Amino acid sequence: MAYENFKLAIYCPARFLKNVELEALEKDLDFFRKYLDISKVYLETHRGADTVPNEKMLKIKYFFEEREIKTSGGITATVVFGNEELDYYRIFNTFCYTNQKHLEKLKEIVEYTASLFDEIILDDFFFTACTCPSCIRAKGNLSWSEFRLNLMTEVSREYVIKPAKSVNPNVKLIIKYPNWMESYQETGYNPQTQVELFDYTYTGTETRDPVHTQQHLPRYASYSLLRWFENLKPGKNLGGWFDSLDCLYNIGSYLEQANLTVFAKAKEITLFDFSHLRNSVFVPALGLLLQHLDEICKYIENPIGIPVYHPFNSYGEDHIYDYLGMVGIPFELTPHFPENSNIIFVTADCANDKDIIKKLKNHLLAGKDVIMTSGFLKAMQGKGIEDLTSVRVTDKKVFTNFFAIKTEVCSFSKYVYGKKEILIPILEHRTNASWQEIVAISGENNFPILMKDSFGKGIIYTLTVPENYSDIYNFPPEVLTEIRKVFMKNFDFYIEAGEKIAIFAYSNDTFIIESFLPYRCKVNVHLKIKNRKLMDALRNFEFKPSLVSQNENIYEISLEPTSFRVLKLEN
Repeated sequence: MAYENFKLAIYCPARFLKNVELEALEKDLDFFRKYLDISKVYLETHRGADTVPNEKMLKIKYFFEEREIKTSGGITATVVFGNEELDYYRIFNTFCYTNQKHLEKLKEIVEYTASLFDEIILDDFFFTACTCPSCIRAKGNLSWSEFRLNLMTEVSREYVIKPAKSVNPNVKLIIKYPNWMESYQETGYNPQTQVELFDYTYTGTETRDPVHTQQHLPRYASYSLLRWFENLKPGKNLGGWFDSLDCLYNIGSYLEQANLTVFAKAKEITLFDFSHLRNSVFVPALGLLLQHLDEICKYIENPIGIPVYHPFNSYGEDHIYDYLGMVGIPFELTPHFPENSNIIFVTADCANDKDIIKKLKNHLLAGKDVIMTSGFLKAMQGKGIEDLTSVRVTDKKVFTNFFAIKTEVCSFSKYVYGKKEILIPILEHRTNASWQEIVAISGENNFPILMKDSFGKGIIYTLTVPENYSDIYNFPPEVLTEIRKVFMKNFDFYIEAGEKIAIFAYSNDTFIIESFLPYRCKVNVHLKIKNRKLMDALRNFEFKPSLVSQNENIYEISLEPTSFRVLKLEN
C-alpha cells in the first residue's frame, strides 16, 4: 500500500495528545493503517491553553517511532493566559506580538518543541490581526499591512528561528501558509521574507463549500495556491495540507482536496487531524482514492498552464483566476513576472507592482500576448494603461443574459442566451482602435466582454469580469468556449463545455479533466492539430472523433459527477 509518488502525514493536535491514552492511540492508529500508508505524524506541543507535558510527549513520540512512523513537531501560535487577557479581542486567540509576555511565551514554546524534534511545522495561526492599544502605538503612521509584514518578519527571525536553532542546531522549521492568500499582507504573513528565514514552506490546500462558509474559496484554489508556492522558491515547498472541516455535507468535497493537492504535485500530504478523522467514513474513501492518485502520478509530469502573475502582498480581484480555473482554463500562478512566457494573465492583483505597465509593454513589444481583466484596467487608469488600449472602465453597469460572438467584418454571426441575467461593468472603447471579440447585448446596445488590441508585435486582450465573480459560471457555454480559445491559443487543445469543469495540464502532453458538478456531463475536447490522437492514459484507449472539421478533430468525453479523466495527446 506504500505510495511511490508522495508521502502521507497526519497532524495530531495538542489537546488530543495531552488527554489520549496509549491503548486508545494504538486502536486509532490501527484504524488509520488499515486504509492509509502513514509515513509521518506531526505531534503538536502547544495550541491555545494546551501544552503537552514533556514526559507524555516522549512516550507518544516513542510510540510512533517504534512503529516506524517518523515524528515531527507542531506548534499552533494561539495562547490563552486567563481572564487578564479579556480586555481586548484577538481572532482565534492568536498572540499579540507587541506584548512581551506573549513573545516570551512563544519563545518558550519554540525552545521546548525544538528540544524534542528535528523538524517543526507552524500551523497557519502564525499571524496577527491584533489592534490592542500596544499594537496601535507600535504601528504609528504605518498602514496595518506595512506594520504587520515587518513585525512578523522580525518575530519569525527573533522568536522562532533563533530560539529553535540555539536549542537544536539541526532543527528544520516549516511555516504553513493558509489558503487565504489575498489577505496575507493584512495579517502579517510575508512569504517574500519568510521563505528565506524558514527552511521550508507548506501550503494549505483546504477548500470548503464556497457558499455556506466564511472562507468562500473556489475549489480550484486548492491547486492554484500550491502552484504559487512551488514557484515561489522551487524545491522549498514540502507539501499540501487539508482537513475534513465543513465537509460533512458531501464526502466528495473532502476528496476533491486530495485530488487537487496531488494534481498540483505535492511531495507530501498532511491530513488535519488525527482526532477528527479517527473512525471517520472519510478515511476508507480517502485510502482508496490515494492509491488511485498514486497510480495517476506515473502518467503526469510537470504542471503547466497560462501564467498568472500574483505579486507579493497583493489583492484586488480575489481568486478571479480560480473562478476562471473552474471553467476549463489551466493556470500556473507565480509571484514572479513570467517574462519568458508567450502569454500572461494579469488581474487587479498586479496593480501592486509599480513597474507593471513597463513590464507589459516590454512583453508585448517582444511579440508576446497579454490578457487583462477589467479590474486591472480600472486599477491602472491614469497610470499608463492608456498607451495599450482605448478601452476604459466606466462607473456604469448593466444586467444582461444575451451575448454575441464570432465577428464577421462588422457584424456578429452567433447570438446566445445565458441561464440568468448577470451584472457587468460597462466598458467603453474607441471603434476600430480596439476590436470587440465578444459582446453583451441589452436593448439596442452592446457592451464589451472580450476586447482585442495590438501593441508592437503582441496582442493585448481585455476580459470583462462580472460584478459577482461566480457569474462567470453563468456565461453561456459558447461564450466560455470562445474565452478558453483565447487563453489556450498556445495549447494543442481546448474544451467546449459549461461551468465547473477544470483542466490540469502537464509537460508530457497529458491533461486531466475534472468535473465539479453533481450530475453527469459531456465535454467536447477540440484538438487543433489533426495528426494527433486523444488517448485515455490509464486505460491506453484511443478515443474516436465524434466530429471531424477542416481544422479540428472533436472528441466527446463523458464525466460522472465529481469525477475526472486522465487524457493524453499522442502523434
